[in-house]
Amino acid sequence: MNAIPNPVHSNTDKEFLVALLRESQEKFLGSFAGVSEEQSRVHPAPDCWSVLDTVEHLTSAETLMLKLIATQRRPRSTDAANREQVFLQVVADRSRKMQAPESGRPRGRFATLAEAADQFKATRDGVIQFVAQHPEDLRASEVTHPHPSAGNVSTHEMVIIIAKHAERHAKQIEEIRSKLSLLADAAQEKS
Repeated sequence: MNAIPNPVHSNTDKEFLVALLRESQEKFLGSFAGVSEEQSRVHPAPDCWSVLDTVEHLTSAETLMLKLIATQRRPRSTDAANREQVFLQVVADRSRKMQAPESGRPRGRFATLAEAADQFKATRDGVIQFVAQHPEDLRASEVTHPHPSAGNVSTHEMVIIIAKHAERHAKQIEEIRSKLSLLADAAQEKS
């Protein structure tokens, strides 16, 4: 990973992060717009998550990451590597499959897709509020990311990860919907 020096904090940083969060929220919510409750539970293959599973995972992961940045921040060394550009480029990339930590795996936390979506919106609003109202430089503190591949990240990097993680799973939902559409088409051809 390329390490670049930590840039100086500015209000532009917060504006960038809030815009990134709003954009990824829109992409994520749009990825399952029009999916019925019944369709949201269908697994395109035995080893694939459903749309509801994916929304549950993203929502529970984001809830945990918000809790971490709100309550577990600690001072970050000024010479710690800056991985912002790396996270901006690789987190949403679906060409590299990642295994979710056990705590982030779907296990039926939500009865409906609508309930999961509402919780996602509430959590995302909390992340946006945190960024907008936090007076300190988000690069000056760090947390330990729940996924072992990330390790310690600045709070600024964690917010980037939160946004890009939603984009990653918006793409996953689009893949699920595409597979389900192909399966429906194949079933229709047989009948």
